[in-house]
Amino acid sequence: MMKTKFNIASALGDYKRRDEERREFIINEGYAAMEEIIKEVNQRGSLNEADIYYGTPKPQLSFSDVELGYMLTSMMEYATNHVGNPVDEECEFENKLAYFEYKDEIVQIFEVYGQGTESWFSKPSDKTIDKLNNTAYGVYLLQFDDFINYTKNKDSETNKLSSNSTILNDITGGYTVGRGSK
Repeated sequence: MMKTKFNIASALGDYKRRDEERREFIINEGYAAMEEIIKEVNQRGSLNEADIYYGTPKPQLSFSDVELGYMLTSMMEYATNHVGNPVDEECEFENKLAYFEYKDEIVQIFEVYGQGTESWFSKPSDKTIDKLNNTAYGVYLLQFDDFINYTKNKDSETNKLSSNSTILNDITGGYTVGRGSK
């Protein structure tokens, strides 16, 4: 059997770099990206990463499918951590929803779980918009500005921490951990 090595410091470095890229995109391009997302959702009805490759017509976006994924994932995490998520009872699959408002426009993120996870931006129905604006269901409506400010605050907190002070670096000393047998 072959011996495999897993370098914890390298894996953590990759994760940290992707997290920094995600935050940097949201902080620097988030508002412009959201305007483009709203425009496309209003024209198409929905938008996800696959639309960038296979959509007909192709969405007119100034950012990549990966960056669209950053927005979907980060916004859904923010909603989950701040207000929780309602579900679509009519959907036969496990799912959760999130709602964001930006410049008097509301977009919905729909996330479905099955043999994987699929998520996309969509336009909520008029009935849902009415519920968000006029009932207790409105607790689920988040302001996009709050999401951007939260991301900026998380970024400044992260920058205060030194990579040398992480617990895992203290434990491993940056060493490679070997696993398996010869």
